[in-house]
Amino acid sequence: MTDKPAVDATSIWDQRYEAGDHVGAKIVIEGDPVDFTQHKFLYRHAIAMPTTGSEDGWIIDHLGREFLTPPPDRMLAIGVGMAWVEEHLVSQDFARHITAYEMSSTAIEAARERVRDKDYAARLDLRAGDVLEENLPSATFDVVFVQAAIHHFDRIEAMFSLMHRVLKPGGLLIYDEYIGPDHHIYEPEVMAILNAIDACLAPRYRWDVLAKHTRQHVPIPSLEFMMEHDPSEGVHASRILPLTYQYFDVIHRVDYGGTVMRPFFTGILPNFDWEDPKDQTIARLIILLEQMLTKHGILPHYHTSIVARRRKLPRPPLTLEEESRINYADWPGLKEVARSTRAGGMIARVFGKG
Repeated sequence: MTDKPAVDATSIWDQRYEAGDHVGAKIVIEGDPVDFTQHKFLYRHAIAMPTTGSEDGWIIDHLGREFLTPPPDRMLAIGVGMAWVEEHLVSQDFARHITAYEMSSTAIEAARERVRDKDYAARLDLRAGDVLEENLPSATFDVVFVQAAIHHFDRIEAMFSLMHRVLKPGGLLIYDEYIGPDHHIYEPEVMAILNAIDACLAPRYRWDVLAKHTRQHVPIPSLEFMMEHDPSEGVHASRILPLTYQYFDVIHRVDYGGTVMRPFFTGILPNFDWEDPKDQTIARLIILLEQMLTKHGILPHYHTSIVARRRKLPRPPLTLEEESRINYADWPGLKEVARSTRAGGMIARVFGKG
């Protein structure tokens, strides 16, 4: 997190928080956000239901009731932004005390001001800085919590080593993350499926409010674009699951797609009338299509919710064979090796190419 790309990213995030135009700058999202995870209708059907079993559920409360009750004494939170989620955790007594780190001093200053007069303010230690440079003592925390920030970690192996080191024996790592391709540069096979779905939409649904034209295919960012707009975005996302299994024993994992949802709805969300049953039906059919494709191992999952217990000693790095389908619903785990012929074969057969 301290290399030059991360420094550049910190400046970008400072500007976003100062302008108040990032979703993390507000607790309630108004209008149609670009990010499908912030859209109320899509969250209810594509995230809440598969992760909590209820359209009215929230991942944080669901995990809190199951794994943070009674509350741990000491929690370390990393990449907290304006600490909305961390404030919720202490206010709902899912943690007795949270030490929270964020690279953006702008975000931390705003969070400190917001919680200053709350009766739980003393239980939330908000720190601006790089947690890797803090020399935190080993075996100090009961839980390490990260909400959608690991995919921004530039020094990701050092971060997993730190999270493992500062946890007490048997301590938990809890996160909710994007785990797809680095920098959101999707595989050609995945893009072929996205574009086939996109072609089914009437032109009025395909108007891209960001690019100001009717799209002919689902846009995918170039590496140059990502490096200019946020070099930390998804920088080592593909390493998150392999490193998790290397340093921890996963005791709870709920994958929830995002492979179709994230790129597909970017730029076209405002075209839908979310009170219209017809438009709701179109959206729910797209959600169902993603869920069927991921359930049967045709598409990988690019979002997951994880609870993992600290291993006494990390495993050796996973082999390429062990990692080959780690994002897929049919991943066999660490004891078996997926057949290499399946990795691209099923996607190809969907379009009659294999």
